[in-house]
Amino acid sequence: DPRFEAGRTLIQQGMANEGAIEIFSTLVEECIAKHGESSIETSPAFFEYGNSLLRASLAASIPAEEEEEEEEEVASETAEAAKNAAGAAAEARQKAAQEEEEQDQKPAASISETPTVAENSQDASEDVDNKEGGEEQEADDLQLSLEMMENAYSILDEYQTEQEEAGNENADRPYLDWTREQLPRMLLGIGDCLAALQRHADAADAYSRALEWRQTQLDQIAKSKGESLEHLQSQRRVCEATVLIAEELLACPEDEDVVTTETQSLIVKADERVEYARGYYDKARDSLQDTVFLLGKLASKNMDLGTEKEDVCFLATMIMGVGETLAAFDEQEAEKQALEPAKKKAKTVD
Repeated sequence: DPRFEAGRTLIQQGMANEGAIEIFSTLVEECIAKHGESSIETSPAFFEYGNSLLRASLAASIPAEEEEEEEEEVASETAEAAKNAAGAAAEARQKAAQEEEEQDQKPAASISETPTVAENSQDASEDVDNKEGGEEQEADDLQLSLEMMENAYSILDEYQTEQEEAGNENADRPYLDWTREQLPRMLLGIGDCLAALQRHADAADAYSRALEWRQTQLDQIAKSKGESLEHLQSQRRVCEATVLIAEELLACPEDEDVVTTETQSLIVKADERVEYARGYYDKARDSLQDTVFLLGKLASKNMDLGTEKEDVCFLATMIMGVGETLAAFDEQEAEKQALEPAKKKAKTVD
């Protein structure tokens, strides 16, 4: 369907809110009417509808974050200005006292058109209401996005399980290879949505399941196609899933065990969380080295690599960010350990 391709193009160009949501919403309704809600033909429409909602929400959240940073900067500048003005306050009061008698002799000033306190308060209240309404809408969109993606995943997962159980009894399996390619992609989308919903343990779990698929695909492609663009892409995707797990583990609350929401499965205990994430970070760095090495070999053959160079550079930036987060944790831990002898010494003196 050309509409499906058009919607995918809009998402890839970062324009999900420019018609992609409407396209896939319509396609979902049409696919359900034609094929049924649990049909494998409906699964792509479910996923792309959820994907468009997610990407639009993430794009909308970026200006909001920038606005918050600007507000913090303005507040800081205002505080500095107030501090500087404090020294001149006494002089201003003295000057005002000297001019008070002169003001009594002057004509009354015209009524100012500056908004009143009440008007300013009303505008501020409306801004807060609009902001809260926008946040509620974003949360609703993310929840709907997650529902659509999970619907798509469950359809393909059930199909894949049925086909594998059938084995050689069912020789006609036209969708099985495609399903195996799509399952890890859907898990990554679900993980992205869970991360946006601040469900970091669940996101780490989704990324972990995606990593299993990605690693299996890499092993198969490395054997069947050797040094190729497909091999490079598969290697990069393994690295990407690995670093995403580390990111989400580090985003979990510090003093709580990392536990999934629905199944209450323990991923890692609270006191082991950082080191567990560090293990994935180390694996991601090693995987990145392999990816860069393969990229160089393919580039030396003048092979068309498409956007792989840019994708690998972005991946390197992600890994660097995780490394900086771990360094910050290490610094905090070092400060805590440095304080321990001082506390013990103080108790001894007492």
